[in-house]
Amino acid sequence: MSVQGRVGRLTALAIATGTLVAAGSGVAGASAPAGTRQMTASGVGSALHLTINLPDAVAQVLGTSTIEQYISLTDGKISTVGLPSAETTAILGKGTTPVLSDLLNQSTKAALGGKTDDSSVSPLNIEQPGFKVQLLPLSSKVANPATTLNGTLANSSSAIAHISIGGLPMAQLTNLTAPVQSVLNTALGTASGTTAQATGTVTGAVNTALTALNGVTSNASAPVSDAVQSQVDSAVATLNGAVNGLTSTLTALQADTDLVSLDAVTSDQLITRKGDAVTSTVSNTIKNLSVLNGLVKVSAITSEATATAGGAPGTAVATTNAPVFKVDIANGALTALLDQNGLNVGGTVGSALPAEVQGAVNTALDTVNSTLNAAAGINVEIGQGATKTAPDGTSAIAKVAATRITVDPPALHGMLPGGVALPVALLAADKKFLTLELVSAEAVVANQLVPVTPVQLAAPEALPRTGGNLPLALLATVFVGAALVVRRRRTAEI
Repeated sequence: MSVQGRVGRLTALAIATGTLVAAGSGVAGASAPAGTRQMTASGVGSALHLTINLPDAVAQVLGTSTIEQYISLTDGKISTVGLPSAETTAILGKGTTPVLSDLLNQSTKAALGGKTDDSSVSPLNIEQPGFKVQLLPLSSKVANPATTLNGTLANSSSAIAHISIGGLPMAQLTNLTAPVQSVLNTALGTASGTTAQATGTVTGAVNTALTALNGVTSNASAPVSDAVQSQVDSAVATLNGAVNGLTSTLTALQADTDLVSLDAVTSDQLITRKGDAVTSTVSNTIKNLSVLNGLVKVSAITSEATATAGGAPGTAVATTNAPVFKVDIANGALTALLDQNGLNVGGTVGSALPAEVQGAVNTALDTVNSTLNAAAGINVEIGQGATKTAPDGTSAIAKVAATRITVDPPALHGMLPGGVALPVALLAADKKFLTLELVSAEAVVANQLVPVTPVQLAAPEALPRTGGNLPLALLATVFVGAALVVRRRRTAEI
């Protein structure tokens, strides 16, 4: 019984002095709660940012001197420590282009606490003067990141089946394409007299190479090996293809054409949770990009950024898939690899060719390459991928910068190859004809476990020494006195 009395006295003393500490409920010695998980994540994707500066004659047809348009944008974010808890959007397009911007002014949005699942209307085809668009449905969806232990937290998708800008009649198109046609026509030239001597730089170089190859095969004193014959056939096909490609480009530029067209433009953003781990992924795709009816073509370009953080050492992972793709110039005249080193047109035909003809063939290919670059003014800045992770697993970042392709024929600025000035410049020197910024992506995740610590109750603030603290002291004395009386009586009874 004496123990109970001692507890009473100590309790009263603790109340009087304000030193009572709050303790968690449960069995004595049990471990405190592990903590609360704090998570944030975001994903941002952009498939295309297009800028076209137009000569006056073309601008009058389309009603603007500059076309600027974003196409297929996605954005999502989640958080367990702030607002918004979960939100995602999908935007079909935004920009300042007359007519087209209004056509693409569609979006979906989902947010926790509001509409958690949003989608646009069914596929839609739009055809207006200067624009053709085939739209696909948009979608946005979210879930509670604090209670969804496995599954999708935020997801959005934006896609266009086809878009083309241009559709210009010949009268206006000539102002844009005539300078390019002039460069390519000069390169091809004509055949004069009975000797069929080519006057164009490209045609002359190709004919010289073909003559050398012909000497290796039909004019050879001894049969050539199968390996050499195969290389000769390949070289002949490449050289003939270069001339045919340039010719078909000229034909295309002399007809109604689109300034630029694209198929399958998509951007997707996804944030998921699997147990303690949170992952953000952004992916973009563009297929069948064509500038000026095939002067420059790209079959496909993709990018992807993925970031994962599990909140424990070694669980943070970040990866990127930066663009590496093929581009065709002048309707397949040459195929080039587009990577971090820029535009690289192959000029080597293989070691199996006899040494005396390799030089002639490569010279012809180099001539085609330089002519095409001079005519198209192609410049490439490939988008690099970058990642960063925390060793303790609390954060991860993955980012792919936009790949920038510029098509800016010098002839539009009044300059021909070799520094020959034209009478008229259709574009100012600081205005690039066409700039494409493609498939940028960024994914960011932060995730950590915050431990729960015991909270000590603050001691009552002492009142001024005016007797205001006497009631509390008297109450403690009463408790102590009562405890002593109870103990004395029980002791007497024993």
